[in-house]
Order: sequence, then structure tokens, then C-alpha cells
Amino acid sequence: MNKAISTFKFLIGWPLAFLAIAFLIKLTLPNFQVVVKNLGSINFMLVFLSVLVFLLYFLLRSYLWKTILKFKGYKLPFKKTAYLWEISEFKRYVPGNVWSFLSRVSLFSDVGVDKKVAGLALLDEIQLLIFASAIVSIFSLPLILNANESLKLFNEMKLIVSVSAVAVIAYSLAVAFIFRLRGNKQFFKNLFLPGYSLKEKTILILIAIVTFFTFGLATLIACLAVFPFNFNLYLELSAFFTFAFLAGYLSFITPMGLGVREGVVTLGLTKFMLVSTAGFLSIFSRIILIISELVFLLIALFLNKANNAKR
Repeated sequence: MNKAISTFKFLIGWPLAFLAIAFLIKLTLPNFQVVVKNLGSINFMLVFLSVLVFLLYFLLRSYLWKTILKFKGYKLPFKKTAYLWEISEFKRYVPGNVWSFLSRVSLFSDVGVDKKVAGLALLDEIQLLIFASAIVSIFSLPLILNANESLKLFNEMKLIVSVSAVAVIAYSLAVAFIFRLRGNKQFFKNLFLPGYSLKEKTILILIAIVTFFTFGLATLIACLAVFPFNFNLYLELSAFFTFAFLAGYLSFITPMGLGVREGVVTLGLTKFMLVSTAGFLSIFSRIILIISELVFLLIALFLNKANNAKR
């Protein structure tokens, strides 16, 4: 049954992703000259800076995972943790958003982390990612509410925030109920990140919020390499790019939310530019993100091998 579901997601996921990208390309082609002009005026110093900030984002993501495991009693070397985390994260390219989870459990079980603990840690990470990115996304509200063409985007945001809330609440209730069945009667204490102290929850939330603020900032810098936004909009735009990440993350069929994030970014940026330019920025920022992740993977691989060679 699970194999049939995975096959269905694979057959449906990639076509949907390619259709979404094809639609964005179609929007860009009518004003191809504008795209060429943007391509020719790229500020490569800002591109380099964007890659560096994206690397910091991936570093924080892996540190968040290491901290989760630490609070569960597993103190692993950071280099090894970052390497295994990134290897598992790369499985996001496979449709269905399930392969990275399965890979994470398998990889970390090889270094002594109990599979059940790794599975629970993954659920905690999901809750943190949704919660933190939703918190950061709140700062994009002024941008969305003041847009002339905001109605459709605002409705889209309400839908995504609603799905986020339902996902977090459903997960929290399910986990709290399971803990209650196992004898822990502190139901409300288990609604969010069960099993952690208040101090540990605060630390995890702060790391996650900084992580997704960094993601939005890196995306903004990538876009600034092509299009000069007003400085007063930097905070709102950074938060909006995090909101677009959340939209893609909640897409359980398309790989990496491919096409979903780009669609939200394109829709949101049409207030400031032509649709073709907005579409180009959404795809360009995705390319910079993927390049940055490849660089992070290579760095993690090199450091892990160097660490193993010393032993």
C-alpha cells in the first residue's frame, strides 16, 4: 500500500512541478527582452553574498537538528550531523516529501540514534519549521495588505496560514493524545514540542525563527542582485519570501514545493514589476538556493571525510 502511494506521488508530483515551471516560463517569454536585460545586469557580488547567507541558513538548519537530538540525549559531532542531515535533505528532490524523512531515520540510526527517537525528532522539526516560518511570515502582512492587487494573494495567504494552523494543531493534538495514552496526563503541556523543558523549547524556537529570517534575507539578496527594491521594504520582502517557503513546504506532492514557491513569489512581486520579471526573479532565486545547497553539501562532505581521515 505504501509503495503504491509513493508511486502515485511520484507519477503526479513531477508532472505538476514541471507544469508549474512551464507556466512561469510562459509568463516570462512574452517579455523576453526584459529578462535578457535583467540577466545582463546581475550584480555578482550580491549573488555571492546571497550564497553565503544561504550557506548560513543550511548551517542553522543542521544546527537545529543537532540541538533537537542533543535535547533527546544524543550528542553527535556537528560535522557528522551536518553531513548526514544534508544527505537526507537532498532527498527532497524526490516527489512526495517522504524520502528525506525515511533517509534521515536510516542515516542517523547508523550512528546510534534510535529509529523511534529519530522519527519523533523529525515530527518535532516539522512542527518547528511550520511554526517558525509562520511567525516570520507575519512581518510580510503590511506588504500584502497594502498591495493594489492584494486580494488574490491575501486569500492565498489566508489559505496557507489556515493549513499551517491546522497542521500544527492536528499534529499537537495527536502527539498529546499519544502521550496521554502512555500515562503522561499533562495533556496541554504536550501540545507543543512534548518531552522538552520550557528552556529547551525556547532555545529551539529561537534557533528556528533566526533560521527562517536568514532564509528570507538570502532570497532577498538574490533578488536584489537583479532588481533594486526600496530599502524600506527589505524586512517585509524577507518575511514574504519566508512565507513563500512555507507555501512550498506545505505542498506534499511536488518535490521541494517546486513551482508552488515560485508561483507565490511571482504573484507577490507583480506589485513592483512586470509579471515576466517577477517570474524570472522567482526562478533565479530558486537556482541560487540550489547552487548554495550543492556548495553546502560539498563542504559538509569534505569536512566529514577530513574528520574521518584524522581517526
